[in-house]
Amino acid sequence: MFAASKFTPTPRKLRREKTSASSCSSDVDKDPVHVYCRLRPLKETVDAKSCMVLSTPQEICISSESKGIRREMSYKFRHIFTSYATQKEIFDHIGFPLLEDLLKGKNGLLFAYGVTGSGKTYTLTGDRNNPGIMPRCIDTLFNSIKDLQTPKFIIKSDRMNGFEIQSETDAVQDRLNENRLLRATRNCRKLNGDSSYFVNEGTMIPLVNQSNAYAVFVSYIEIYNNSVFDLLDESSNGKTLQNKILREDPNRNMYVNGVVEVEVKTAQEAFELFLTGQKRKRMAYTNLNSESSRSHSVFNIRVAQLERLPVDSDGRPIIPETNLLTVSQLSIVDLAGSERSSRTNNTGTRLKEASAINNSLMNLRTCLEVLRENQQTNANKIVPYRDSRLTYLFKNYFEGDGNVQMIVCVHPAITDLEENLHVMKFAEMTQDVKVQKSEPKATPIITKKTISKRVATPAKVMNHKTNLLTNIPVFKFDVNEIDLCGSIINDIIDVLKQKKTKSNEIHRVNKTFRKRLVDIDKECLFNKAQIDNLNGLLQRQQSKTSNLETKINLIETKNGVLGEKNKELNEMVRTLQNTIDEKDLKLNQNLIEKERTRQKLALASEIMSQELDAKLKKQRDHLNAAMVAKDMQLKKVREALEAEVTVDVNTEVTIQPPQTPKSPKTQSTVDYSKRYTPRRRSKSCEEKWLEHNSIKPVPLGTVLQPSMKKRKSVTKLTKASDVTNPKQSKYCLLAQEQDTDGEIETKVYKGDIVPTTGGGAQVIFNDVERLRQQSPTASD
Repeated sequence: MFAASKFTPTPRKLRREKTSASSCSSDVDKDPVHVYCRLRPLKETVDAKSCMVLSTPQEICISSESKGIRREMSYKFRHIFTSYATQKEIFDHIGFPLLEDLLKGKNGLLFAYGVTGSGKTYTLTGDRNNPGIMPRCIDTLFNSIKDLQTPKFIIKSDRMNGFEIQSETDAVQDRLNENRLLRATRNCRKLNGDSSYFVNEGTMIPLVNQSNAYAVFVSYIEIYNNSVFDLLDESSNGKTLQNKILREDPNRNMYVNGVVEVEVKTAQEAFELFLTGQKRKRMAYTNLNSESSRSHSVFNIRVAQLERLPVDSDGRPIIPETNLLTVSQLSIVDLAGSERSSRTNNTGTRLKEASAINNSLMNLRTCLEVLRENQQTNANKIVPYRDSRLTYLFKNYFEGDGNVQMIVCVHPAITDLEENLHVMKFAEMTQDVKVQKSEPKATPIITKKTISKRVATPAKVMNHKTNLLTNIPVFKFDVNEIDLCGSIINDIIDVLKQKKTKSNEIHRVNKTFRKRLVDIDKECLFNKAQIDNLNGLLQRQQSKTSNLETKINLIETKNGVLGEKNKELNEMVRTLQNTIDEKDLKLNQNLIEKERTRQKLALASEIMSQELDAKLKKQRDHLNAAMVAKDMQLKKVREALEAEVTVDVNTEVTIQPPQTPKSPKTQSTVDYSKRYTPRRRSKSCEEKWLEHNSIKPVPLGTVLQPSMKKRKSVTKLTKASDVTNPKQSKYCLLAQEQDTDGEIETKVYKGDIVPTTGGGAQVIFNDVERLRQQSPTASD
């Protein structure tokens, strides 16, 4: 290890050179993104069932069932780690090659991708007895360069993606300040029993450049809701972390402005910083994971390599004319897990966090898809890095400034099948993206001697003499003129004093001017970075404005389409309402017809009952009339016998039923004595009707009604005197029945009452009147 007293380089600000991909390079100069897969052990649940089968160390088969159809899909990776793979095995395949490239001056980027609860954080961090990739990288790094590190604060970060080389005096002062600042913090950590370390297995990188001196810097940031926060920033004093902005340095490399980069000399110091950031990292409980990361975390390991300084024969360091500083970076990114709100049931803040996580992951996928399309079709589409802080921060890696690798963590349970299919498709697409191979770039350090040569101007090269003070007089000392010589010596002393004073003043002015020049240079660089950042912001705002205008046009178009659909639906509603009204009208008509039919049936039943009663009555009347006729015959015979007159009587009377309009036939043979002459009804007497209502008639609503001025109404003809009454000359019988259309028809059977020679009377029917009602719309 270098002694602090022997290491005194010249203060100089250095910046990392940008490594950009050549647009015209062939595929030989490019490497595909290496994608690995790790299977998490199944959770110990009752319905735990795996849907993945390992075919080969590079291929995995996923089986699924949908509507009774079984499908199998296979996906290939660079290497697949089963649930029995150890943390060391994963580090040997992934972390160790990245660490070798880091010490060779090459940049590296490692993503951990997967759904919530798939084991990403455990793979990268692990625990005390089973360290993950990040702790093993730190242990291996310090195991390899423990004797090759520079004194602390010789190389110092300028917090703008660059480094400064300090003198030993400034470095010692910074070390003293740090010791005073951290003494209380370390005592407090010891009291709390904080064991911020992992098991060190002693792994080393065999081939390390022994001619270089190394300085290790770490930083820890998180991207939460598309905002960048520094987890090692102590300026917040326990308050909410301040949002950081992304900027571009003069070499067009992206960095977090003002990020805290801490130089560490042991793995223990790095672990303490990591655990400090972990306590500030946003974690929360969800239905799928008890400690779910709510942000993307990025742990950066930067290694600055400086050429060893040779020493002369006396052991004093010699600063060469030129020196080289190489800066490389390894970024370990723990991506937050993609989530489905239908499974996590997140609401409020958790739902907003999940939305930001899914949007950033979707933008990462979009950028990789555009890169793949540009490479496969030689297209020149713009990659939307600026749509997300995650892709904007690492855009240099995808443009050829480092090696990009990804480890996909998967929980093979059948309940996570749908999410795992999206993860597998993303991993398969990522492997098609090729990144330009990165090469280490060294930045030369310019010494004071070189600077003096470089800044020399023609005015200095020209042999012009400029006297700022009085020239020192030249005289010859004369012993005989001691007083004169003393006076001249006093003048020379005054000139020397003035010269010394002026020299000190010039030195002070020069120092002030140099300091101002350095400040102006810093301000110029800062302003340039701000201008670039503002230009980027302006472009993003213009892009957002354009996108919003496009969205407004789309929304207006959709609004118009929805308006047309609304009109069509309203018209359809009106049509359906009319149809409903028609149906209701038909239903009402059917109800009316049903009620009318019921009334007709009731009337038909009543008429039938009345007809049956009338028939029974007619039969009784017929029998009674026959009995009366026999009695009359017997009476006549008795009278004839008494009068000793022989009278032969053979009379037959037939009364036709009311339904028959024909007059009844009556045959009689009478041989009366002359004293029995028939009576003649006077023609001058007015007609009087005998109205016979055998049934109770239904009231008629007709305009035309039977008109009989004088009448006698009877319901039953039980008395013979009702017919033989000489005052009555007309007889009518009322009957009601239904026609074939169900309408009521009233019939009036009319006849003359004619007296008989035997003192009786008979009815001769000679006319039938019909009263009938019919609907005007009924068919004939």
